[in-house]
Amino acid sequence: MKGEVILLQTAWLRYTYLFCAIVFFALGNLFFAVPNHIMNGGITGLSQMAYYVFHTNIGLTLFLFNVPLFVLAFVFYRHLFYNSVISMVVLSVTVGVLQNYVVPYGIQNIWVGSIVGGFWMGIALGILARLNASLGGGSMLGKMVHQKYGFSLSKSIFVIDASVYPLSLFVIGGRETLFSLILTTASCIGVYLVSTGMERVFCREKSVSLNEV
Repeated sequence: MKGEVILLQTAWLRYTYLFCAIVFFALGNLFFAVPNHIMNGGITGLSQMAYYVFHTNIGLTLFLFNVPLFVLAFVFYRHLFYNSVISMVVLSVTVGVLQNYVVPYGIQNIWVGSIVGGFWMGIALGILARLNASLGGGSMLGKMVHQKYGFSLSKSIFVIDASVYPLSLFVIGGRETLFSLILTTASCIGVYLVSTGMERVFCREKSVSLNEV
């Protein structure tokens, strides 16, 4: 009974961290990137481009663009589907609901939007990575390519996410594309710092537990 309670508490804690990281990512995207017409890579970037051109709801297009990918995952990579579908749906709903409330008050400075926004979203992505969660899109497709063909996971995700930037040259322009790349670089730094920091905390806690034993 005690073990079941501990497992339940651990699960609730994980889902709480997961939800907070997704909301953190959504706010960073809407508050920093979108007001400056810059974008992330992968399917999130495609959703932002659709918004810039057609003024669509980013959350809705994010969900629709992900549907074919998740159908493929459900058929051939069931474990990837289950690890990502909840996060993707929560992100789509969160972005869709908050878009009209956050974007009008966003930061109108492309330097701040790209550097601070990228780092902000990188922190969220780093937390999600430590929770073994994915927002779908390029990260999940990269995992499929990695499992199917054995290519490097990090390189697969990078190539897939970066594939939208040539298109963005014609949609949002060269200047905005350049700052989108700066945003991506800042995001990578955020992911690295969070992953490294959490790894050190985990190792320290593990060492303390062993010493107590």
